[in-house]
Amino acid sequence: MSSLIKASFWLSISELIFNISGYIIHALMGRILDPAGYGKFSIIITFTTMVVILVGRGIPISTSKYLGEITSDKANEFYHIKKSALFVQFFVITIVTIGYFLLAPIFANLLNDSSLTNLFRISSLIIPAFALSSFYAYYFTGIKAFKTQSFLKTWRSILKVLLIVGLGYFYKVKGAIVGQALAPFVVFLTAYFIDPFTKFKLKNNKSFKNKPLDFKLAKKLSLFAGPIVIFMLFYEFMLSMNLYFVKALMNSNELTGIYSAASTVSRIPYYLFFFMTIILLPKISELIVNNKKKQTEKLLQNAFKYLFLILTPITLLLSLFSESAVRFFYGSQYTSAGPIMSILIFGFAFLTIFYIIIFVLNGSGKNKFPVVTAISGTLLNGILNWLLIKKMGLIGSAWSTTITAFIIMLWALIYANFKIAKFINLVSLLKYLTTSLLIYLIGYSFFSQGRFIFILWLIILLTIYLILMWLTKEINKKDWDYLINSFKK
Repeated sequence: MSSLIKASFWLSISELIFNISGYIIHALMGRILDPAGYGKFSIIITFTTMVVILVGRGIPISTSKYLGEITSDKANEFYHIKKSALFVQFFVITIVTIGYFLLAPIFANLLNDSSLTNLFRISSLIIPAFALSSFYAYYFTGIKAFKTQSFLKTWRSILKVLLIVGLGYFYKVKGAIVGQALAPFVVFLTAYFIDPFTKFKLKNNKSFKNKPLDFKLAKKLSLFAGPIVIFMLFYEFMLSMNLYFVKALMNSNELTGIYSAASTVSRIPYYLFFFMTIILLPKISELIVNNKKKQTEKLLQNAFKYLFLILTPITLLLSLFSESAVRFFYGSQYTSAGPIMSILIFGFAFLTIFYIIIFVLNGSGKNKFPVVTAISGTLLNGILNWLLIKKMGLIGSAWSTTITAFIIMLWALIYANFKIAKFINLVSLLKYLTTSLLIYLIGYSFFSQGRFIFILWLIILLTIYLILMWLTKEINKKDWDYLINSFKK
């Protein structure tokens, strides 16, 4: 058990490093490129990211799931599953990559910019590189080689910064896109050569090569991957579609770059609380399977108490200092992204809550709801973007995501509260909100904007907030002890 806890810790750390590396890349590329160049870079990368979900999530996650179910007395089945999964993965990679390359002119025309055609074609290299590295990442999870997976995740973070920023500095947008493909490809090569030396070894290694391909198993892997791919595809499109609408309707790379900067900084709450999805999914699954309703309710009450307690003031304060936050990451040429971020950050805060609830629902076995909400959210966000961008410009796009995110978050909260356990305390939630509004007004009245000083203001205002929470008995010594014990575990 202790080894599993250590593995979970290092996986969380590697995920944190990976997310930080993403911010470093975007901040540096935003400075290396002008807003127009950064707009092109953002369009290509977000679009490719959405496409690689087709090959980089479904089959690898399905493989990890079935590998994890194999008992020691059937160890040779590891190779059986691996062979079938690789067959499906290579087939999907080939079809998607060729299709993506051939459709590049159509993608560019949909965005009203034929100059993007060549960049889309170059970015097709990202698809096989990402898919192969992703396969090995989930494969190592399935065979419980967690340290290897953590190493590869950290290694990829380092490579991303070096290759994307390095090639971007010398060759601008094209170089950055090539770097985006090279990083996962080098990780794949590393994983390929590490694979024979992982802790998972069998005496009869020839069984993998000699065993015939099981098409029934390949079909089984594909069917399990289907709902995962559908949810992730629509969810990612819901997050990124604003950029495509801004580019297509406003036909400006510069405005696209400005909006991308606002969107990237607005995702801070999302990455800040991503660790909760790692913790809650297996724990909820365990409690639901063992029919421990009271423990499930208690776990969710504590988890969402701390989520709302911290997320509420952080969101309001980052909205207040949005101009300073954008300048801190991107520089003064992106200052106009501040007003957009001040609205959009609420949308991503709502999406953070929604995403965590989705993992709770997945842990409880309710897999249809995430797909329905993701599709509904995508359709609603698309309609609102089409209507509001024409009337309000970039601000309209920010409002589109925020309104959509609030609706699907509320829908998910109500659904989970009735279907799993009652974990929402409305009285406490009201206290978090009113106290956060109070420190927002204090910050608005007495603290000025500034590229660096705003960080000090955030610390001071959050300290005041926590003191007020202590005085109103929303947090106490038991909460502190609970958090300390949780981190120790």
